[in-house]
Amino acid sequence: MRISRFYLLVITVFFTGVLFAQPRVQKGTRMAHTGGYASLQGLGGSLSNAGIAVDGGTSIFFTQKLALGCGFEYDWAPLTASSTGKIRLQRLVYGNTDTRSSLLFDIHSELQQSMSTTLSGSRFGSRSAGVGLGMQYTWWLSESAGIYVWPQMSRTNGGPSGLWEWQLYLPIGVQWTWQKRK
Repeated sequence: MRISRFYLLVITVFFTGVLFAQPRVQKGTRMAHTGGYASLQGLGGSLSNAGIAVDGGTSIFFTQKLALGCGFEYDWAPLTASSTGKIRLQRLVYGNTDTRSSLLFDIHSELQQSMSTTLSGSRFGSRSAGVGLGMQYTWWLSESAGIYVWPQMSRTNGGPSGLWEWQLYLPIGVQWTWQKRK
């Protein structure tokens, strides 16, 4: 057997195992996630800032369909940096032991601390708050691990001079789920 056929066999066996993996969500199921996104900011045709963000969090299902969670996000760009904490109420609307994917809707509130640097080197900070909605789609690779896309829309007072504005985020990441051992 040639090496290339052996690799094809290993990949086929791996994906066959993945296809039979199904998440199981019930009361007491815990989830953890980590992910991130890149951002570009600008006005009109000019780019004013670019950055990256990483996030992580956890949640626990207190019924078979409802979960309470929290998360933290750190966003960095050359002229700005911010830390955001979020509290979420999540509802499983699709997926369980008979599906390869799941869909969670969430309502969240957030608090953010930002620090900005001007071109002259002076620094100033701000705090903002917000509320929003999200929709997490997870494709499960196994019973306990999956890849998610999580569009989130928040209404915050983090705009220029504290003005309320809508913000849209699209993080992509990895999600884990497990049962609490008794």
